[in-house]
Amino acid sequence: MTATSSEHALARVLSYLRLCDIPLTREVMLKALGLVQDALLEGGTSSDLLARVMDRLPQRFSLPEPRVPIAQPNLRRSSIRYGP
Repeated sequence: MTATSSEHALARVLSYLRLCDIPLTREVMLKALGLVQDALLEGGTSSDLLARVMDRLPQRFSLPEPRVPIAQPNLRRSSIRYGP
């Protein structure tokens, strides 16, 4: 059984929120469902539903800032001594 585009969009939103360490409470899940519902009501094709939903995601949820890993160890220039 294949999932519909709305089921796929809802699953993607919930997975994204979980990966952002946002607990999936009842309120969060209802808000995500409302986001998908609003995108469906807007119209358009089902193929661009996911793009519309993900574009609106930051407007509905306060998402954490992206974490950039610190380069370890510190980068330093050095010679690898290819000469004689």
